Amino acid sequence: MSATTQVHLSAPRGYRERPPEVLSVTVERDERLLLSVAEAARRLGIGRTLMYELLAAGQIQSVHVGRLHKVPARALDAYVARLTADGE
Repeated sequence: MSATTQVHLSAPRGYRERPPEVLSVTVERDERLLLSVAEAARRLGIGRTLMYELLAAGQIQSVHVGRLHKVPARALDAYVARLTADGE
């Protein structure tokens, strides 16, 4: 699924050197099942180093595809669910 929208960029009031620009932006839903470690960290809003620490501690499941270290998207959901359940 994707959606397209237009974004209007405008300068601060009184600044009229150029006319405002219009950009077309397409946003696609990320439905991949496996993410790289860096992508998984970005999704959680944490750094890559902390992500590797969580993987090493077994707090987040990961798999190897050949030489690639991948994180199942559902493993991130499970990790967040455990965090929120522990906080209740």
